Amino acid sequence: MKLSRREFLALGAKATAGTMIFAACGLPERELIVQSPVDMPEDLVRGEDAWYATTWPDMPGGDGLIVRVMQGRAKKIAGNPDHPVNLGKQSARHDAAIQLTYHPDRISEPMFRQSKGGLYDPISWQRAEQLMQRAVEAGKDNMSVVTNPLGGHLEWVAINFAALNGGRHIKFDPTEQGVMQDAIRFVYEQEDPPHYDISNANTILSIGADWLSTWQSSVGYSVRYGEFRSKDDRGYLIHAEPRMSMTAANADLWLPVIPGYEGHLAMSMAQVIVDERLAGSGEIARFFNQIPTSSLVGFRPEDVEERVGVSAYKIRKAARHFAEHRPSLAFAGGSAGAHTNGQFNIAATHALNTLVGAVGSDGGVKYNPLPVLEGVTGRCSGDSFSDWEVELAQWRSGDVQTVIIRGADIVHGMPNSVDVIGAMDGVPTVIGFGSVMNDTLANCDLILPEKTFLETWGTTIPDPAPGYEVVTIQQPVIGQTELFSGGGLISDARGFGDELLRIASGDLGADDMEELVNISIDQLYELDRGSVSAPDKRLFKQGVLQRGGWWDTESTADTPSDHAPPNVFDLESAVHYSDTSGLGDGDDFHLVPFLSNSLYEGRLSATPFAMQNPDPMSSAAWTTWAEMNDQEAEHLGIREGDVLFIKSEYGEIEALAYPTPGGRPGVIAVPIGLGHENGGRYDEGLGANVLKILAPQVEPASGSLAWAATRVRVARSGRKRELAKFEGEVTAFPVEPGVPVLVVAPGESAHDAEIANHHAYQQEFLLPDKGGEGEEESGGGH
Repeated sequence: MKLSRREFLALGAKATAGTMIFAACGLPERELIVQSPVDMPEDLVRGEDAWYATTWPDMPGGDGLIVRVMQGRAKKIAGNPDHPVNLGKQSARHDAAIQLTYHPDRISEPMFRQSKGGLYDPISWQRAEQLMQRAVEAGKDNMSVVTNPLGGHLEWVAINFAALNGGRHIKFDPTEQGVMQDAIRFVYEQEDPPHYDISNANTILSIGADWLSTWQSSVGYSVRYGEFRSKDDRGYLIHAEPRMSMTAANADLWLPVIPGYEGHLAMSMAQVIVDERLAGSGEIARFFNQIPTSSLVGFRPEDVEERVGVSAYKIRKAARHFAEHRPSLAFAGGSAGAHTNGQFNIAATHALNTLVGAVGSDGGVKYNPLPVLEGVTGRCSGDSFSDWEVELAQWRSGDVQTVIIRGADIVHGMPNSVDVIGAMDGVPTVIGFGSVMNDTLANCDLILPEKTFLETWGTTIPDPAPGYEVVTIQQPVIGQTELFSGGGLISDARGFGDELLRIASGDLGADDMEELVNISIDQLYELDRGSVSAPDKRLFKQGVLQRGGWWDTESTADTPSDHAPPNVFDLESAVHYSDTSGLGDGDDFHLVPFLSNSLYEGRLSATPFAMQNPDPMSSAAWTTWAEMNDQEAEHLGIREGDVLFIKSEYGEIEALAYPTPGGRPGVIAVPIGLGHENGGRYDEGLGANVLKILAPQVEPASGSLAWAATRVRVARSGRKRELAKFEGEVTAFPVEPGVPVLVVAPGESAHDAEIANHHAYQQEFLLPDKGGEGEEESGGGH
């Protein structure tokens, strides 16, 4: 193609406006224009990248991130090596998150429907804001703002916007951790989760919490786990959980407890420690300060092994190691709290810390300080299932006029026992913010495209904090992105917080999220302490943005070392399951749903990176599978890939069988995150939604959903499908643990050394101890 002078000058004018030109011949004019970055002059040289620090408020943990940007496009998300929570590490979820910004099915413009069940029509942002303003005015004193648990300034905006209009802010998390928060408050009298000093512990007891994969700050915990294993003796990890999770797979001793009896296991360990005087007299006295001494009667390992599902030998082994190899640390969460006695399970586990002097000591439990920014807290749990039942009843009755939803797929995440769509139909105006369609957005009246975390301002307060004050800053690392075809923006999106502040018209003290963040950075500057030091506010802000936040390692909280736990037996200790009678043919199992390592609870299912990422334990992807004990599966005639009917009182799903030697007999584990009826091209109609068949049982103290207390009946459908997984066709057989380096004695052959190691393994793990205090383990995964 030959360029005329007029065309050359036209392209030159475009270059001065921010585009870049490359010399070429014979190319159409469109190929001469390369998209420019927005306000990022250091990116203007093609081929050179830049890294910007930010964070992702929607994910738990408050990890610091850095994003590689080239020519205005985000290319890679990595951990921020300077951030105190994750120290440069990231998870598979961070790798997939970048696809939310460039998703081909991203919502491109506002959409509105005239009536419930009607078709959506695209509208302008001007029209959308008029409709939203009208809905907010109509919902004065009768409005709800629904979000996922956020923390930081975005949650502050949601809370205060709702209060400004006489409404309420309610949070949704399908695997709510309200039970754990109540247990922490009950045991330690603290509102915020404590800091677990994993790095400095010699023995760790974790119950129910898959803290190396999805629980709380899993990336930060994984970093500390590496430090825990770096000691000369490598530390010792005891993990109790019905499912062979990633944490269980890394444990030195796995206790496959029967679901719901985690607290009984903890109290049995306490009985051993007290009975054998493995703790000091002062520690035992503090333990029994409020707990009656007679309460441990009936918790001898031999008394509980049948109901707990763990042999007396292993219970004693765990208790002795926990008490004798200090500093020791105990904590619980996840499925342990998802029962009708969940608060007892978690509180009983934490009470063990008193017996080993772990409260307030290095390698133990330390309290976290209050957040440094007034009114801005860390990421907290969702509201309880009981609260949600009350809220949805108000929607159905017409008591709520306007609902604004952001980041909470309540239609997908609620069980069938709750008619969420019917409740939404009872609200005159439901407004939804999102980047990709989901089941909840598909039932909203006004859908507004939302910017992703790479395009907006905000803050995150890590929850739990690492033992001191931390504020992580979120900044836009890219501007709005043009389509490759040049046909406009990928999405004409706006920030959720920015829109609420715009509707508030300055009544919340700022016009947008950037102004709100700048105010907070100025407040941090006035403290004159912490990780960033500068002579003026401008340089201080630059330093905070470059480092990805602000923290003060000296701002710790006092933790009383003489802490005495309350009487955990004041809590409900009996476990209750749903009924399976009348469900037809099949075999009964405990259903244990678990968060997907890549999809989490489903918020990343729209991205192909997350969908195709193999599960760490099964290596399965792209579908819903059901993990079960291989010997039990063989007895029932179930093979890998068999399509199973999994039925509860409240519904039925299909899943592909995955027999595994790591499965506990009587337990069937199913991942959460799939089964979307509305979504992008990569997840719509794939897999099944296990949350739908959960029984609406609650933990009485907190009102939280007991999402691990459902019993199901499992039957073969007679159909079979190939399970998409990364591993080969060779059956995974359980093997005895080896050693990283085989130590060969002088004059000993390698073969003789292997035999010696084999006998040592049998003596330690399989044979009864010389004192006769336990019997040899039988099969069945106990």
